[in-house]
This record gives sequence, C-alpha cells and structure tokens, in this order.
Amino acid sequence: MIYILTAMQREADALGVPCRVTGIGAKELPETTEDDVLVNVGYCGAAGINPGAIVEPDETASYETGEGRMLGTHFDALHVPCFTAEWFVTEPCSVFPSVYDMELGKIAALPHRELYVLKIVSDNLDEADCEAFEDEAAWEQVRTLLKKERLI
Repeated sequence: MIYILTAMQREADALGVPCRVTGIGAKELPETTEDDVLVNVGYCGAAGINPGAIVEPDETASYETGEGRMLGTHFDALHVPCFTAEWFVTEPCSVFPSVYDMELGKIAALPHRELYVLKIVSDNLDEADCEAFEDEAAWEQVRTLLKKERLI
C-alpha cells in the first residue's frame, strides 16, 4: 500500500490528492508493514535555504541528540539533512544548510519498503511565516515529481 502522509490538512488540500493527515508532530500515524511505501510531503522550516525551495532530505536526525539515519533519494531536488524536533524549531542546530520539521523522524521509523520525502521550505525558522506561507508553484513541482515516480 502507498501512504501519502502530511502533517496538516492544509498540506493535503494543497497537494490535491487523498492523503493521511498525521497531525503536527506525527501524532496519528498509520499502522504500516514492511511492504508499504511511505510518502511524506509537507512544509518545513530551514536554515540557509530560501522559502519555496523543494527539498528531499537525505538524512533524518533528532534535533535533540543528532542521532539519525541516512535516507535514500529519488528526486531531482536539493538534498540536505532534516532535523526532527518535538517543537517548532527557531534556532538551527547545524552550521550547514538544513531543514527542520516535527514528523520525519517518526515516519522514517515506521515499517516500510520504501520512503519518499519531499519538503517545501515555508520559512526560515519563523512560525508566523510558516503559518502564512502559500506557494502553488511549489506544490505543482511536488505533484510533478511524485507523478514521475508514479506515486500519485
């Protein structure tokens, strides 16, 4: 089964395909198996990357500990680490360009055969900017990338 996972309903609405909304912080994750394909799409904050950029994280790591794992890449997109925290991150924990969310670490830990991740940078670690962010062109790019991989 293919699960398309977004944190917020507004991300699912913007993507325009059936999605499973996990809630901010991935509070409502589906029960998955090692045969499932997971697709995580949504907004993220960033340090060193402009809002509107499409990013495919090549690593997921805990903001608190730095522990994480490498991720496979599938898309022609910017590849940087994604740090997952339990709160909205306002200070980077890396000197290198990186993105920040509250879900990817938990999603990557689910049983799965393959994990695909596309993030749209919504802000530079500013929650008000994140809440106000809208970029239909970025969502169209995400849909195009997902269609090329036959995920939607």
